Amino acid sequence: MADPFTPRPGTLAHPIPAWRTYLILLGAAWRSVRVHRMNLVLTFLGSAALQGTQLAFIGVLLGAFGAIAGWDVAEVAFLYGLRLTAHGVCTVNFGQHRYSAPAIRNGEWDRFLLRPAGPLLQLLTKALNPGTLGDLVLGLAILLTAASRVEVTWTPWIVLYVALAAIGGGLVEAGLQIGISGLDFRMGPTTRIKDTVDRILTDFGAYPMSIFGTAGTWLLTFLLPLAFMAYLPATVVLGRTGDLVVPLWLAVIAPLAGPMILVAGIAVFGRLSRGYVSPGS
Repeated sequence: MADPFTPRPGTLAHPIPAWRTYLILLGAAWRSVRVHRMNLVLTFLGSAALQGTQLAFIGVLLGAFGAIAGWDVAEVAFLYGLRLTAHGVCTVNFGQHRYSAPAIRNGEWDRFLLRPAGPLLQLLTKALNPGTLGDLVLGLAILLTAASRVEVTWTPWIVLYVALAAIGGGLVEAGLQIGISGLDFRMGPTTRIKDTVDRILTDFGAYPMSIFGTAGTWLLTFLLPLAFMAYLPATVVLGRTGDLVVPLWLAVIAPLAGPMILVAGIAVFGRLSRGYVSPGS
């Protein structure tokens, strides 16, 4: 099972492309969520409020000190909005990675293997958490509001770069979490590991990396690639590349890290999933 996104050979006379299968399954998940509209609205608002508490804390810091590592209110808000938008891109499209451990434990992975669609693709489209939409919408609202207040000349190229940075940042997070999910096949549930990574990304990603010092910035760039999710692209857009401890070219191409890390995460997941043992066997 080299590619957990692709069905096994011979399962379909005319295989449907993975991207189309993904859209079909995601559409079905979205329709199931819409059945309970009040739950959709309340979960959406609850998630947005939860993310808003961190924004309020950052606001308190900025109100007390005026700036964080030389970044003013609008610049920090832009960084936070970009990071939260990237998080929303990840959770809306790949958030069901959290269900990997229960799917393995209760044998649902057996059903994924028997169906004519990639098992990982089925896992990621099993359901849709309405709260993830709150992350994405709030992130976009903050990003757009901050963009109107920072001193940046918004050319079409810069707008495109920010959009690619948000998507790329989401793919970085998705690649990390999907790769960790593969450990469920060998180590048992990795929920605590995922929660720890998510907390680090959430807590540290909202601030300029320079506050963590040179060693901390290097660790959050290469050991845990948090800087690629928002900080490096933000320094390029905001003209704060003087803060970088990595080469400028690396910051410029930061959005490309997302697809590469996602592919690596899927490859790790596929490799580890070969060790699956059915609970019924």
